Amino acid sequence: MGRSIPSFRQLIEIENSNWSEFKKGLLTKNEREAFDIIFENAKLYTQYLSNANRPVPIEPIMIGALFHNYKTLLKLKNESILSEDLILKKVAWLKREKPLAKMLFDKTCERWDGLLYSVHRDDREHLLRMLTDCCHSLDEGVAKMLIDKVSENSISVLFLFSLVLQNQKLINRIKESTDKKVKDDVNLLGFIH
Repeated sequence: MGRSIPSFRQLIEIENSNWSEFKKGLLTKNEREAFDIIFENAKLYTQYLSNANRPVPIEPIMIGALFHNYKTLLKLKNESILSEDLILKKVAWLKREKPLAKMLFDKTCERWDGLLYSVHRDDREHLLRMLTDCCHSLDEGVAKMLIDKVSENSISVLFLFSLVLQNQKLINRIKESTDKKVKDDVNLLGFIH
């Protein structure tokens, strides 16, 4: 008997093909490669993202890509994950100093609870840090607007996807400059020491 519901990995492939016109519209080979990396990064979290229980598959794909980019940026900046205690302190600070941002954090966690409960502890701490950092940086007026819009799904998927693409290009540039610096540092004198 055949499957009537595609696996999440298959949904990623379907979404990738649905965005093919967008990819064709990208001007450079670098942008098209970054586009492909976004979907490859989301595939790293297929098991977790399938538990996100979101009716629109591109939402968990984008969260997976953003999450991977966030972890990559932390690694490039040599920052470690925050312990659960430090995350709880950040959440307590939000509650005290930015109650609307704390409300947005709570609504976001509620919306993505399937994902939060399915990831391993280290990834959950990374994901919670990503959410707290985002809410921590928001102005209360912006947080209120987002709270009002959470149920409407009013943020353009195209805009969000463009942000993911921009993040991926930035990561690629950081990696390329790091690789180039390492190559430039290797010279004959380096081997003499």
